[in-house]
Amino acid sequence: MHTIKRLLIGLICALVLGAVTAVIVLAQSDEPPTTPVEPEDCGSCHETATAMWENSTHSQASALASFVKAWQEQGSPAECLVCHTTGYDAATGQYESEGVDCQVCHPSSPHEHPQKIMYTDTSSRLCGQCHTDTFSQLEGSHHGQEGMACIRCHNPHDNSLRAGGVEDTCAACHREQTHFYSFTNHAMEGLLCTDCHFQPADGAMGDGHGSRQHNFTVGEQNCIECHGSQMHYPVESQTTINAAPVANPQMVQAAVVPLLGDNDSQALNIQSQSGTNTSLNFIILAALTGMLFGLVGSPWVEKQFRRHDKDDEGRN
Repeated sequence: MHTIKRLLIGLICALVLGAVTAVIVLAQSDEPPTTPVEPEDCGSCHETATAMWENSTHSQASALASFVKAWQEQGSPAECLVCHTTGYDAATGQYESEGVDCQVCHPSSPHEHPQKIMYTDTSSRLCGQCHTDTFSQLEGSHHGQEGMACIRCHNPHDNSLRAGGVEDTCAACHREQTHFYSFTNHAMEGLLCTDCHFQPADGAMGDGHGSRQHNFTVGEQNCIECHGSQMHYPVESQTTINAAPVANPQMVQAAVVPLLGDNDSQALNIQSQSGTNTSLNFIILAALTGMLFGLVGSPWVEKQFRRHDKDDEGRN
């Protein structure tokens, strides 16, 4: 009998505490934001990421000398502000902030964070909304077809290479190639991977829209720049590389290394489900806490009821 009473008391406490928590959590999730969230607000917790962003080209996108010069030369077209500001409204010509700030890549409502996990869009498609030429080249390249995302090489907060340098970044996937390359004449002359595999961009915006192409191919112009005097020697049936004859040129290919992909839809589902489940987890935790409190405290509650009954009998 006592066990049943304890279970009933625990169940009542669980229902009450769970219901109260549900009301509070749901009310908070429906509250509209009262003030705009600035990068400084993010910096109160994410100090390192914010400090990196403040000195990045994303942060200074609307103030970069290369952008300002090219923008003014073209008559200051409003459409440029779509990418060089955050929250630009073409109808009013107004924007929320200059440069590219946190909410561009973190589109979830920051007012629900950290109670809810903030979804982060790490897809190359997001980068491609502004870096159109670079994204198009990446999509058509072997790297892009293997599903490699921009953030595999680039740190989105400060726009630097993740590994700190060109050679280390390439070596993160192409270990064998970079190892043997270090013994070649090209390496001894100080040439980097980018000297051949990232041709200089020749777009109208110059440095404003990426200084290197991202198709990763080696064109004839790359070779001509250094080996121009050798380009018209008689062509034989065999191919030579570093003066070593190669009977089958098709066998000379870079090893295909598995690359990290976007996993966009999977990441989106995981992130969105995590945000949805957070509120439910709070409610379940509150209910379990109430149940535990009821089971542990039921003897004390029962004792208080008995004392109250005895006092009533004494008065009667």
